[in-house]
Amino acid sequence: MAKYNEKSTDVVNDNRPNPDSLLDLVSNDRSITTRGRLKVFFGASAGVGKTYAMLSEARRLLHDGIDVVIGIVETHGRDETAKLMEGLPTVPTLDVVHRGITLKDFDLEAALERKPSLILIDEFAHTNAPGSRHPKRWQDIAELLNRGIDVYTTLNVQHLESINDLVAKLTGVQVRETVPDKIFDEADEISLVDIPSDELLKRLHEGKVYIAPGANQRAAENFFKKSNLIALRELALRRTAERVDAENDVLSSARGQKEAQIGQKILVCIGHDSLSASVIRHSRRMASRAKAPWYVIYVETARHIRLTDKAKLTADRNLRLAEKMGARIIRLSGSNACEEILNYARNNGITRIVVGHKRQSRFASLFGSTLSRELIENGSGMEITTVTEDVPQEKSYTSFWGHYLAQPLSYIWAIVILALCTLLGLPFRTVTDPNNLTMIYLTGVVIIAARYGIGPSVFASLVSVACFNFFYTEPIYTFSFIDPDYYYTFSVMLIASLIVGSLAAKLSLQARQSRKREQETNVLYSLTRELSSVRGIAAMSEAAIKHIGQAFDVIITIFLPTENGMQTIPENTPSRELKEESVARWALENRQLAGRQTDTLPSAKGSYIPLVAENTSLGVLGIVPKNESRQFSTAEISQMETFASLIASAFQRAHNAESAEKAKIESESEKLRNVLLSSVSHDLRTPLASITGAASSALMLKEKLPKAVTELLNSIHSQAARLAKLVTNLLDVTSLEAGKIKLNDQPYFIAEVIGSALTRIEENKDQRTINTDVAKDLPLIVMDGLLIEQVLVNLLDNAIRYTKQDGKITISAKVEADCLRITVSDNGEGLPKGEEEKIFEKFYTRGHRTDGNAGLGLAICKGVVEAHGGSITGKSGKEGGAVISFTLPGLKPIMETHE
Repeated sequence: MAKYNEKSTDVVNDNRPNPDSLLDLVSNDRSITTRGRLKVFFGASAGVGKTYAMLSEARRLLHDGIDVVIGIVETHGRDETAKLMEGLPTVPTLDVVHRGITLKDFDLEAALERKPSLILIDEFAHTNAPGSRHPKRWQDIAELLNRGIDVYTTLNVQHLESINDLVAKLTGVQVRETVPDKIFDEADEISLVDIPSDELLKRLHEGKVYIAPGANQRAAENFFKKSNLIALRELALRRTAERVDAENDVLSSARGQKEAQIGQKILVCIGHDSLSASVIRHSRRMASRAKAPWYVIYVETARHIRLTDKAKLTADRNLRLAEKMGARIIRLSGSNACEEILNYARNNGITRIVVGHKRQSRFASLFGSTLSRELIENGSGMEITTVTEDVPQEKSYTSFWGHYLAQPLSYIWAIVILALCTLLGLPFRTVTDPNNLTMIYLTGVVIIAARYGIGPSVFASLVSVACFNFFYTEPIYTFSFIDPDYYYTFSVMLIASLIVGSLAAKLSLQARQSRKREQETNVLYSLTRELSSVRGIAAMSEAAIKHIGQAFDVIITIFLPTENGMQTIPENTPSRELKEESVARWALENRQLAGRQTDTLPSAKGSYIPLVAENTSLGVLGIVPKNESRQFSTAEISQMETFASLIASAFQRAHNAESAEKAKIESESEKLRNVLLSSVSHDLRTPLASITGAASSALMLKEKLPKAVTELLNSIHSQAARLAKLVTNLLDVTSLEAGKIKLNDQPYFIAEVIGSALTRIEENKDQRTINTDVAKDLPLIVMDGLLIEQVLVNLLDNAIRYTKQDGKITISAKVEADCLRITVSDNGEGLPKGEEEKIFEKFYTRGHRTDGNAGLGLAICKGVVEAHGGSITGKSGKEGGAVISFTLPGLKPIMETHE
């Protein structure tokens, strides 16, 4: 970026950091938010000293006064590690009985209740005991971080999800416990703990390296080969370097430097096989190195209906793996996967497509090509990356005949339709050429294909040829024929029936898929329309329950937070069980999915989706399947999240409308009250002046009047004066709120204003002592002297009212942070707790006393002070009494004022 100097035509290079980028960087810095900080002690393998380094760091912090506790640390019998734990506070572990064995695990609830500044939790990738809130320990850590607790933890490189398959190739050991790379990348600090491979092998021979119980000893020995350790060390160093490189890119971007990123976008094609998991991990590493966004696409074709249950489950598992690793999920449906993928890639600026490649036999290649080959042949101008892996080929599809023969009723109906076609053509057998009647059978095949699929249509094609031969060719009622031309007729009839039937079956399948998408769109549209047409949270909840329940055949419950807990709509629902309600409450508080098929309390009956809008949790959408064995697909979960987002937006709109209506009513009420007060005040001033004047005149003749009359006149005069003061206060308040008071700013010495105020309240103080503490050599201050004097009078009157006859009142003035601070304190009752801000509201009296005080004095003080650009606060004194202070920013040096 360059700029031109106003006094020169030379171009000046501006290499300053981009202020907006720096602001975003600071805003995203977790150190200034309530979220806790995560530090990961990262190593190549067990035995490098991660736990030792973590405990050493914790002891140093404890010595510095940090509140450090041990959540759970595994010593594995190492004496040096156990010694480091001595003296460190520990959260008691949780005893979990599983299959007759008592397991000691991390107690999340105890840690949240203790809420230390820093907690140590060993083994980031550990799997929790069955029945725990979260299946994985890294999820416990995530919840601690969300509650503002800092966490130190340990992790080996082989437990990173994206590197899991590489480690299996290198070592021959499949690591089952993994941590998503996204969680690792979000850590605030990574501390690499590294030692040479020879030293690690030495520690292994000395018995200082932990090998998990139950692990195959031979596998463990193979894992700790020197070549493997070197490779793992290289992976750990490379992963740490990628982390440092990513942080440097963020800082470089904030400084306005050019990014090395060219703008790649990676599209990953996955399916229902085990190879897809390797493709996802490979793509995650590729995207991380290229610093590029990546997308995972799954195309649902006609063959999807023939997938086995295991294959469908594998496809869903692959999609969840990709989502967990940070990919954006794209689900499409169509007849040709290659076309759908390439169309999406070209329409969305994809630069690279990654796809798995399976070896195909020559015989199989005669009947079709693989997706990778089709993409390479048709993806001109597109970079195609294939990932080949030797994985066992599992049976993904139900066989053609196995799928369709499992539907005997379809074949019975096919026979019935062919019989009707035969009966329909018999009257015309002697009237027209039999070849013309083949169209009747062709029509029947189309009907069967459209209604029952390709299996019954193939069956109908074969049977229709036989029926035509038996009923329509000479000799009739035999399967022989005289005319040899019927060879061609039968062949053409069979081929035409097969082609037309298969096309009709595919079109029928596509029509069913289109109807399914249309149904989903209609549900979304209907829900949106009804949510827009009704008012109120209850009516919106009823609409959501009706539409979503019918669409998914589930039981829907809306949880709404209340002061006393949670309200459910409807009231009688399976989700009212204590366990289910606790899951819903967790989802509400943490703004995350919980329950069935999630990573939090998965043993619950239902899935619970938080209703979040504008960063506020408004409720929870509870979804309980009517069939307990039913599993939601990723597509269904995605749709439910969309519905939840829509409901949350509607709830937020309802809240905003309610708040706006309430604010409007309050505004109109306030406006009406001000007009009324102003009118009444103006109307009262004249009669009050007459009453006060008449009473004063009558009191001048008190020597000629009886004593009782004189006392009555004194009472009339004092009460009229009091009422006149109240009317004046009302007028002042309404004038301040309307902005009609204009300040007559002049330079004043504050000591003079204080002295004048003390003179005015001299008659009211009785035996109370009023002390002044005004700093010497205070500068002049520009202000409206009469109004500030009235502020001091009101504050002193307020102090006199709430102190005893022998009470003490102090008024002080001093310069503080370029402002003049004036404080009035007393040794009276003090301010009730929680009323520190309310005392400045109109008509609010301290402690709700009914002693004739209208509660306008402090409201006037606040209005006058804020009109001067200052602020006023109230609090209880340390030794009792009330302390009310205000600031005035108009300080001016004496010389400047006289200029």
